[in-house]
Amino acid sequence: MNKLVIGAAILAVELSAPAYADNDASSYQTIMTKAGEAFRAEDWVALNDRLNTAQALRPYSLYVWKMRILARQLSGDGASALALTEKISERGLVIDLSGHEGFAHLKINPAFAEIETQFAENMKPAGDSVILTLYDDVDLLPEAYAVSGAGSRFIGSVRTGKIIDLSQAAAPKKLAVATGGVFDIEVRGNTLWAAVNNQLAYAQAGPEDIFASIMVYDLITGILMREMRVAENEALLGDLEIAKDGTVYASDSLTPRLFKLAPESETFEIFAADPRFANLQGIALDEPNHRIFIADYLAGLFVIDTDTSEITEIENIVDAHLGGIDGLYLFEGDLIGIQNGTTPQRIVRITLNETATAATDFEVLQQNLEAWNEPTHGAIVNTELHYIATSNWSAYDKNWSIRKDADLQPVRIMTVPLGAK
Repeated sequence: MNKLVIGAAILAVELSAPAYADNDASSYQTIMTKAGEAFRAEDWVALNDRLNTAQALRPYSLYVWKMRILARQLSGDGASALALTEKISERGLVIDLSGHEGFAHLKINPAFAEIETQFAENMKPAGDSVILTLYDDVDLLPEAYAVSGAGSRFIGSVRTGKIIDLSQAAAPKKLAVATGGVFDIEVRGNTLWAAVNNQLAYAQAGPEDIFASIMVYDLITGILMREMRVAENEALLGDLEIAKDGTVYASDSLTPRLFKLAPESETFEIFAADPRFANLQGIALDEPNHRIFIADYLAGLFVIDTDTSEITEIENIVDAHLGGIDGLYLFEGDLIGIQNGTTPQRIVRITLNETATAATDFEVLQQNLEAWNEPTHGAIVNTELHYIATSNWSAYDKNWSIRKDADLQPVRIMTVPLGAK
């Protein structure tokens, strides 16, 4: 969803929005506000410095990266602007260089031709397109997916709150309808746990009674058995993990933090919060090693000790783009990420060192497949990742209405083999 289109006017707005406090000089928004001041004053040296500082706080923000390219070009340092652009291409990505005449000047540099060729190469589809299930309902905005121990497959809808059993391909059935959008689901025994938020694209969202909750349903009857709400409005639960003892972990994308819900408890505890967090997404529990991995769209990957709540940023030794990851899964010690915050969108495998504190290898398993329309979440099934390939997030505008020219596609559940390393 984090697609940013920046023109000169938009840039000025984005970089100047809120006022900043002098005692908050190190915050990202403060720095971006000051960058906006430098942009309007055409102080390119200050703009460069402030954007560099912002990038250090949001290392995988492609928006900031794009602005750094522009700042270098405007300051007359075309070689540095090209080097930043080349780094994006080396990481297998493409960045939209439009919205300001400075980018046009960058593109006429003869050295840009090789980067442009690499951009075209980076956009080519990769991996086999294997569709497991096709469900002809374009109104769901499916974000959640889970597979039970018996092999039953479920999807949850952000748009309608429906939870649907896809096990019988010829006759999918509705298990339940939540009172908010379903962002993630997990199956444990005879229960289905759902992260539910009545905001964003949820069709019945309104300004009153905004909530984030975990709802627990009977897997057979669909009856709501329990509901635990976050005690404040500034929360949006994005992903769930459930330990064997019933402890629940849930990521909050809105006020970035990791919640913990003790077994049988009704009260959410803030288990991990960190100023480095910006936009938390997928989590992956590694219970035998007492740790949980968490993906941040803009800040990258972290590992959290589940005994002490100590947070460690995963070092990027492999020099890959570790941001823009939505769904996150653990397989044979590696992290599998559904990277929908990049161009192209990809499914990637990240190898970690023995202490799980550094990324040592990075492999693209699939990317930019024709059957995709923003892949989101999935589940590891034996040696495959099954995932929602057509969430249709891009069909919604900033007000969460469906765009007039929207290409709404039926639900496709697709697979990617993981195999052995």
